[in-house]
Amino acid sequence: MLIEIWGKKIWYEVYGAEHSDTLLYLHGGPGASCLDFANQARALGETMKVVIFDQLGVLRSDAIGEHESYGMEYQIEMLEEMRRLLGIDKWSILGHSYGGMLAVLYAYACPSSIRKVILECPSLCFEDSARSTAEYLSGHISSLNDEQAVRLCEKIKSEDYQDKTEAVWDLSNLLSYVTDPELRFYLHNITFEAYQMSMDTSDITDEMWSKGERHLMKLLEAPPASGGSPQNRVRMTDNLLPLLPKITAPILLINGRYDPACTENQITYMMRHTPNLTQAVFENSGHFPRLEEAEKYTITVLRFLEGDAS
Repeated sequence: MLIEIWGKKIWYEVYGAEHSDTLLYLHGGPGASCLDFANQARALGETMKVVIFDQLGVLRSDAIGEHESYGMEYQIEMLEEMRRLLGIDKWSILGHSYGGMLAVLYAYACPSSIRKVILECPSLCFEDSARSTAEYLSGHISSLNDEQAVRLCEKIKSEDYQDKTEAVWDLSNLLSYVTDPELRFYLHNITFEAYQMSMDTSDITDEMWSKGERHLMKLLEAPPASGGSPQNRVRMTDNLLPLLPKITAPILLINGRYDPACTENQITYMMRHTPNLTQAVFENSGHFPRLEEAEKYTITVLRFLEGDAS
């Protein structure tokens, strides 16, 4: 289905439309789409309403124009408009990876719209996640006997980036050297083939996939505003961990034991500074617990959302 927001068509699906309690899924990437959440949306949709969508500039949603402004503040405003158009008073949100960053910002900026927050393998400080991922890939990179790749890996592990966007491009370049797809996608308990089979891409064209590059570029190029609401001063390369203690909604952190993106540093900060946060560790998962331990994931999410909320 398509919903029009400010002249832009956003692709979305609703599962369990007959239910009133609503969960919104925020995909990662940036630019990864909601394709690989459809099976969980179907399972969760037996108990609650689940809304999944491709963010503006991703796959089935409209592309972002070359000269259009776009940033995290625009994403938050679109989420609020989507909520209003769908007739939803309050919903819970579930953000994966970069979507976790978006979920934290949304819950902080619009507390009256949020019931509960679930963060699945969130990356809330990109530079820290990049450094952890370089450590995770070190053995593989060394085995390639490529001096340039080794130097880049060592740079990411040790660099104190003044320009945080450089960390994004360095990690992207490092990942281009990785020849093992399980490592490339931070998988632990499933094969890359199983990951691919978890989503239906039969109607997805190369042109749709190509939109994601501009989506990422626009997020990286967005300048921080000098004033206005708090979300107007946030970029995807910022450290969003300090926002967590300011969120009043109950928070569930889901992390895979072998996920390099949701780092020990970030988890420790979350547990120490966020009193309304509980943690669920998936011992046989990397970056995709919803795929790697799917049944446990469904049960964990439902138990959290069905509990009493303040």
